[in-house]
Amino acid sequence: MSRNLPSAVASAVVAAVVNVRFFGEFQFASGTVRLWTGAGSKIWNAQTWTGAGDFAGISPVDETIAGGAAGLLFTLSGVPASTLAIALADNYRGKPCKLWLAIVDATEAIVDTYQLFGGRMDVMNIEDAGNDSRIGIQAESRLIDLTRPRSLRYTDAEQRRLFAGDLGLEFVAKLAEKALHWGVPGAVAPAYGGGGGDANDYDN
Repeated sequence: MSRNLPSAVASAVVAAVVNVRFFGEFQFASGTVRLWTGAGSKIWNAQTWTGAGDFAGISPVDETIAGGAAGLLFTLSGVPASTLAIALADNYRGKPCKLWLAIVDATEAIVDTYQLFGGRMDVMNIEDAGNDSRIGIQAESRLIDLTRPRSLRYTDAEQRRLFAGDLGLEFVAKLAEKALHWGVPGAVAPAYGGGGGDANDYDN
């Protein structure tokens, strides 16, 4: 599927040698973690990104022709015990995460970037091997929301929950079992009546 890539990115990806880095952003409950696959700290997009170097891994970014919701797996090895403790205790499921592809030059200066993925963190797998720990974060695409069933109902309670004070569905429950006689001979006219005619019209 074609994409409107920035001109610098489109030119770089077809070159004989391509220097790329990845930037990953993870919004945990206690704060946002920003990593990039380079060495040291990096200032980009008005934020400071911590270098993960070769310790970071990213699964292939896939996309189906039908627009399916393909997930992504982020892995980070050599994690310090302090970071591991945060990962174990923090609330992460359903929190946003993003991945960018960055084209860099020989000096590691960023030429241009392109967002490859945007979704939510789903499952975190942690392997603690004493001196070396490994964290794997499975993320799901935002497209997964299109496959989730919607549980909204046409009820008075649901309408008031969405729009406080809205009485548009106040009588919908009574209408479900309400017998409506329209143009039926012998039917009893409603007590509230209406414009034109009278109760005797229902007997004709």
